[in-house]
Amino acid sequence: MKKLWLSSLLVVCSLGIALPVISSETIAPSGNSLNAAVKAELQQAKERQPQAVCPISGKPVSGKDSTTYLGYEIKTCCPNCIDTVKKDPLAAIQALRKKGQEPALADNMKLQTVCPISGKPVTTELYAIKNNILVQFCCPNCPAAFQKDPKGTVEKMLGQGIAPILLTFEQKECPVSHEPVSGNSSVVHEGKVIELCCDACKAQVLENPEKVIQDLADQGIVLAREK
Repeated sequence: MKKLWLSSLLVVCSLGIALPVISSETIAPSGNSLNAAVKAELQQAKERQPQAVCPISGKPVSGKDSTTYLGYEIKTCCPNCIDTVKKDPLAAIQALRKKGQEPALADNMKLQTVCPISGKPVTTELYAIKNNILVQFCCPNCPAAFQKDPKGTVEKMLGQGIAPILLTFEQKECPVSHEPVSGNSSVVHEGKVIELCCDACKAQVLENPEKVIQDLADQGIVLAREK
């Protein structure tokens, strides 16, 4: 990772969870902009309504059809929509959040309140993000310890009935220039749409689109799917 963001008591670092581990060499956006987005998400999560509609069809949930993802229950209107949710659960959660709704925690799950390394209370200003998963810590020393076995640590959290925070930000900046995306220039890789500011940025993205996608996921961004 080329850049580590440190701002007072805030640490954002790239840690591997379940997706392929790809080294990051692109320039990350400023820590302040990401910090602000995370802070806003933590507040908005408290204000959203419980899920009432299917993220795929928009119809009312059936009350009997659902699937779980990293400690959250995503409900649907029918069994067919479950299959679509399973293909991209983060996109499903993102669709619900756009409607001001939040999936419920799965049975016997609770939100994180203690550090997975020390067991001490966490601070919301100290966290790590990887693959849209945000894990909070108690002190600046714990992210480094977490990095030694991030996947195992998250699995341990889930085993203890603790659900990590899932980030589903929309892409607003070009991953090359960090200028606002134009809406008319993009690269599609394995069905995922990487928005750009201009066609001039395409060549750099095409050199290693997997790395670009990984970098964006490590900022909590969920890419749109090709229609």
